[in-house]
Order: sequence, then C-alpha cells, then structure tokens
Amino acid sequence: MVTRRTAKSSPASARPLLLNSLVAALIASALMIFVHELTHLVAGLAQGHASVLYPFGVIDRGSPPEGDQVLTLLAGPAFSLVTGVLLQLWTPLRGRADLLHLVWLWFAFTSVQEGIMYLCLTPFGAGDTGQAAQLLGLSLPLQFLALAIGIGGMFLNARAFAPHMARHAGADPRLRNAMTLFPWLYGMTVSVLLSIVYLAISPAEIPASAQIAILAAGTALLVFAPMAHIFARSVTAVPSEPLRLRAVPVGGLIVLGVLVLGNILLSVGLQLG
Repeated sequence: MVTRRTAKSSPASARPLLLNSLVAALIASALMIFVHELTHLVAGLAQGHASVLYPFGVIDRGSPPEGDQVLTLLAGPAFSLVTGVLLQLWTPLRGRADLLHLVWLWFAFTSVQEGIMYLCLTPFGAGDTGQAAQLLGLSLPLQFLALAIGIGGMFLNARAFAPHMARHAGADPRLRNAMTLFPWLYGMTVSVLLSIVYLAISPAEIPASAQIAILAAGTALLVFAPMAHIFARSVTAVPSEPLRLRAVPVGGLIVLGVLVLGNILLSVGLQLG
C-alpha cells in the first residue's frame, strides 16, 4: 500500500494531467476565439456589411453606422458569455473523463473569461465593450461599473472552476497545479507568441493599442484556472473523479497543429460579404 501511494503521488504522475490540460486549454482557446470572431463577422454580415476575418479580430470594410457597429461589437462578448455559462452547466462528456472532456471544460470557461475580460477593458476604450462604450458615449461611472462587474466575474468564473479542479486533481497540490497553474503559465506563453506571429504575418493595419489588448488578452484568458486555488477550502467535499488520460495526447497535438496552421493562413484575411 505504501508503494502504491508513492507511485500515485510521484512527480511523474502529474505529467499526463499537465500535458493533456495544456493541450486542451490551447485547443479550446483557439476554437473559442475563432467562434467569438465568427460571431462578429456574422453580426456584420446580417446587417449587410462586408468584413475581413482574421484570427485576432474582424475588420469592417467601409463605414457602417454607429448603431450597427455597436451591435457587431457587442455580439461577440454576449455570445461568449451566454454559451460559456450554458456549457459550464452542461457537461455531457464528464463520463468520458478524457481529453475531450477537458477541451469542453476549457472551452466553456475561456468563453466566459473572454466576455469578462472585455468588461474589464471598458473604461480604457479598448476591446469590444470599450469601443462600444465610446460609440454610445457611455458615462465614465458606468464604464467603471462594467470594470467592477468584470473583476467580480473573474472570481465567479474561478469559483465555478474550483469543483472541477478538486474533482479531477484531488487534494494533491502538484496535481492541482498540473491542471491549473502550469497550463496557464505555459498556455499564456504559447498564446502570446502565436499572437505575435499572427500579427506579424497579417497585412491588416492594427493600431498599437489594439495590438497591446490582443497580447494582454493572451496573458489573462486562462487565469481563472490558478485563481481557483483561492476557493480550495470550499471544495474539500467534492468527490474525486480521476481522469483517464493518455501519457501523450497525440490526437490533441495534431488538432492543435491544424488549428495553428489554419490561423496562420487566416492571418492574411478572409473577406466576406
């Protein structure tokens, strides 16, 4: 019995969880951003405006009316928040306890985080909600109210992730870090580097402030995961449900490579409408 406990708690036992969580987080964040930007594109097309889709945003062709711009801008964060909350509440792949389940979880929580981050950017005139606030002439107190709601939302998102951390990583701090802290640290690094590549390749003229916002988003998109440790005491009674993961998620790595290649090709822009 002593030998088995040692084997389960050895540093190597955390590696499959770390690698699978990292790959799942990168896949989910790439898919989430694509769906988010696609929502902007569809909203613009529905109003009769041509747009160009990039892996980091959508640029309107022409000068749509301010009201149409506001609807297009807010469509993305609203869609991300709603779908993220719904997918957090419904976890049909939980019984599989595999990489697909992790992708589902990360997609749900990054979707909510995406909408929340835009609320935090509102007073600074950056991002979807910041630009919409400027177009609407929203008063500064209301903009800071959006910031406060966004900050509170980040803690709520982390609180919602805490039971999944406890369920799949148990009480072992190293396993919990393998599912939360290190996927954020490594995922943040990869996301920022990929964003730099996409921006460097793209012929789109992106203002410096927008580029900074894009890179900043890459650092905060997964931060809800390590923040879940704040609520560790409140999830001590959550029953353990160990994941069944491959040592190396080969299929996940292939999917991730395809997504990165697709974004590199999309960096030149896809005009529709």
